[in-house]
Amino acid sequence: MTNFMRRSAKQFVLIKAAKEIVKEIEKAGPDNLKVLAKAGKSIVGTYLQGCSPEEKAARRRDLNAVLQMGVTLDKLLDEVVRQMPQIAPEMKGKETYKESEIKSLEAFLRG
Repeated sequence: MTNFMRRSAKQFVLIKAAKEIVKEIEKAGPDNLKVLAKAGKSIVGTYLQGCSPEEKAARRRDLNAVLQMGVTLDKLLDEVVRQMPQIAPEMKGKETYKESEIKSLEAFLRG
């Protein structure tokens, strides 16, 4: 696989994974999640808690595939913010909040 193809596949997987998270955030209501974020509660954790066991298994599988391709959780969150700019104020410039979101994702992946 050429370097260009590898980068393209990685970018595609990143965008697709972020799109799934955005879809779930939109279902839960971005305004509700912004309120949680302002209170320091995890948007990602709230989203993942609302999933059925089957959805959780699928999300774990998908996230692990993304990580195996070399996409970091940090980049995934950046892509979620890029696709959903209305949550950017809660995420950008708040490194401790972003770190807590990454820890929520890591905990989810560990099961």
